[in-house]
Amino acid sequence: KKHYAEERLSLEVLINTYPDSEYLDKAKLAVADSYYTEGGVSNLTQAIGEYKSFIVFFPFDDKAPYAQMQIGMAHYKMMEKSDRDNSEALSAEGELQTFLVKYPESKYAPEAEQKLRDVQEVIADGEYKVARFYYLRPDYRASAARLVDLTERYPLYSQSDEALWMLSKI
Repeated sequence: KKHYAEERLSLEVLINTYPDSEYLDKAKLAVADSYYTEGGVSNLTQAIGEYKSFIVFFPFDDKAPYAQMQIGMAHYKMMEKSDRDNSEALSAEGELQTFLVKYPESKYAPEAEQKLRDVQEVIADGEYKVARFYYLRPDYRASAARLVDLTERYPLYSQSDEALWMLSKI
């Protein structure tokens, strides 16, 4: 019923009062999920910490892949457009790659692969825009360095043909 703070308090009481409870893993995951569902930058940041805590305490739990996926998705939700700060996009990329390495057979793997492609498109587009800026200045050395990195690191980027064309002109 969207009473997130009150319910988190109840779950925290359960976690702290009964540390050996069979429901401890579910309670810790429910706390993380409540932050994630409530949304907003501060809550998503809190959710990331809670999901990471869950993975540390329950690394072999069957919900660990879900928690790792949610870490990547929280960063994904906080990601900016390609012409803005890309720190969340880089974090999302790293967390989704970690998910795919640790849990390649998970039922969440196809979604993680798609989200990873989306994230990499945003990162690559930002790099392309900076490279294009330098190309038009003309500062070909700075542009070429970014274009080489872009084409090698993100070969599936939608504008990679334009990036390669610009690089060949340089």
